Amino acid sequence: MRTVSTIQSGSRRGLLFVLALVVGVGLSLLASWPSDTRAYEVWITDQSDTAKESGGFLYIYDGTQLAANPSGAKPQVTIDLGGEINKFCEGATKKAVRRPHMLFFTKDQSHAVLSFLSGQVLFMDAATRKPEACLSMGKNVHAAWPTPDQKMAIAANIAEKKFIRIWTDYAAHKFSFDPEKDVINLGALERGEQPDTAPICPITDASSKHAFITLRGGGLFVADVTSTPMNIVATLNNVEVHPAGCGGIQVGDTMYINSGGGWPIAPLSYDVYAVDMANLPKSVSAKLITSRDTKFADSHGMAAVGRYLWSADRAGNNIEIIDTLTNLSVSSVELAGPLSDDPAPDLLDVSPDGAYVFVGTRGPSPLTGNDKTVNNAKGSTPGVGVIKVLDGGKGGEFVGVARITNMKDGKETADTHGIAVRK
Repeated sequence: MRTVSTIQSGSRRGLLFVLALVVGVGLSLLASWPSDTRAYEVWITDQSDTAKESGGFLYIYDGTQLAANPSGAKPQVTIDLGGEINKFCEGATKKAVRRPHMLFFTKDQSHAVLSFLSGQVLFMDAATRKPEACLSMGKNVHAAWPTPDQKMAIAANIAEKKFIRIWTDYAAHKFSFDPEKDVINLGALERGEQPDTAPICPITDASSKHAFITLRGGGLFVADVTSTPMNIVATLNNVEVHPAGCGGIQVGDTMYINSGGGWPIAPLSYDVYAVDMANLPKSVSAKLITSRDTKFADSHGMAAVGRYLWSADRAGNNIEIIDTLTNLSVSSVELAGPLSDDPAPDLLDVSPDGAYVFVGTRGPSPLTGNDKTVNNAKGSTPGVGVIKVLDGGKGGEFVGVARITNMKDGKETADTHGIAVRK
């Protein structure tokens, strides 16, 4: 019996050794395995100058590190846009870049599209971070949106009231537009209830056919961007959609847009609309689903988190959460508190797994979108705010800020704005 017991005990010891070996080898393989497919980056721009009346910063963070420890996170890459990028754009457009404002990625995540208020649109290889093309849109470009089919980027020139289509062939590294066929002069379309048609933020639907263009004086233009020349197929006036929206996102079959503050016509404004696209191209209609126009509020960025729409209130330091199944406001995330007394949340984007929302937080010297009579965009902690998503998107918890700084003569000049997650 002792012999049998010894043999059984030895067998167990051998089995345990084999299991330990297998586990050890497995851990070793995991350690050498390619990086997690869920790895992602968070890109954000700082609009403050890095050269004489030019430049700016582009910061790139490891998303998982940023989410895990916001206050301790440091950017993996810092690009001074007053350096190589500025030389590249000056060579192509004959003027320096300034105020890197809006930032988007192509659907396949291969390229970043960065717009400067100085008038340039930069196309950058997202992996190498090298510039591929820099095009001038004229005196100004507020935003340039890459269409989901990756055939175009649509740009808004506020200063000259022009809507511009750029043809994009990312594989061939070709980017171009024809001033005769690819530009709509929106200023020529002004009338009583569309008194100021300067385009603010353009976005296309999932089909890449229709562009929804919010207007500084209120109203909405819907353009067919697949026709040549482009044409406006549907409109709403400034009673139906209030001024200066800069939030737009499609959830299901509904396009959500907003109105916002920061302009003399509307220093404070907060409205979110559900736009019914069913009758396009014949007509379009908008339903107001939430409003804070009687409060110290300013609607700006939007993000889709599961079935929920997150809408940033830049002045009110709050994220409103709307259930897109009912279009009812169901909760909110309060941001002002121990982490930041005045974060001034701006644009938003979401981690690939939907677990975190990243938001640009504004600085004490806002360079864009701020009306000094109310300081709707003035904040105290420029950087990247991190919000942990709760209950599938129905709630959230503000967990930290990765602060960004650009001190000049003892003054904080950093002012973050464009933000996008590269998945």
